[in-house]
Amino acid sequence: MDKGIMPSAVLVAVAVAAMCVGCSIKEDRSLCPCSLALDFSDVEPSAAEVSEVYISAADGFLYHDREAAGGIMEAEVSGSLRKIYSVDVPKTALDVSVVSGAGQCHLPGKGIIIPSGEECPPVFMHYSKIIADAERMLEPVTLHKDYSRIGIKILASPEVYPFNLSVNGNVCGINMDRSVILGNFSYSFVPDSGGSGSVRVPRQLDNSLVLQVLDQGRVLREFALGEYIAESGFDWRQEDLADIEVEIDYSNSYISVEVAGWSGSFEFEVVI
Repeated sequence: MDKGIMPSAVLVAVAVAAMCVGCSIKEDRSLCPCSLALDFSDVEPSAAEVSEVYISAADGFLYHDREAAGGIMEAEVSGSLRKIYSVDVPKTALDVSVVSGAGQCHLPGKGIIIPSGEECPPVFMHYSKIIADAERMLEPVTLHKDYSRIGIKILASPEVYPFNLSVNGNVCGINMDRSVILGNFSYSFVPDSGGSGSVRVPRQLDNSLVLQVLDQGRVLREFALGEYIAESGFDWRQEDLADIEVEIDYSNSYISVEVAGWSGSFEFEVVI
């Protein structure tokens, strides 16, 4: 064998290998990854700052970035500057989730799990299922409000104070696809001197939310909070959940519920 030819042969072999890695025109490009660009342009900067990106596939592919803000860069797309987060993903069906505001309640692969005794975090989420079948794909990110803040005010005579309020339900979290996780939810709080307080609850499946008025652990009164909210026409299936205001007047024996565009009142029997 002519030793003088060896270097050239080695160089050719290296070049061929490099072409294969770089996905040459002659090879099967379906084996190359897809460059997925998540477009954060329509996401509020404050929400983007605390966003996490989670991407998964049935074949076991997993990608999770807890600090997505560090990867968002300005890039020109179709002639305009956009805020882009890029990641290489396999060419397959992918579940793409972006979570903002979940904090430590976000358990990658499990979803947003609300610990016992805590309220729902102020979570906004994006979910989409895509088929990554091109070299480059652009996916707009739209964050939706997946919790509702229920403001509660108790109007009562001074002798009723002090008391605690407890809101109980059967949804304890949110999956990465924005569906709910069934489980016990219970959050107790002490209202202020005016009898006011609030609780954040996740999206609900039914009308089972209950409000309890407690005195040293003893239930003074229980209200079918979910039923009153349902009577208001509130829809837990809406993309962005509105906030709710509830006022309970012991003196006049009525409950008022207010949501965007609607208000109503319901009579009840006072038992203390």
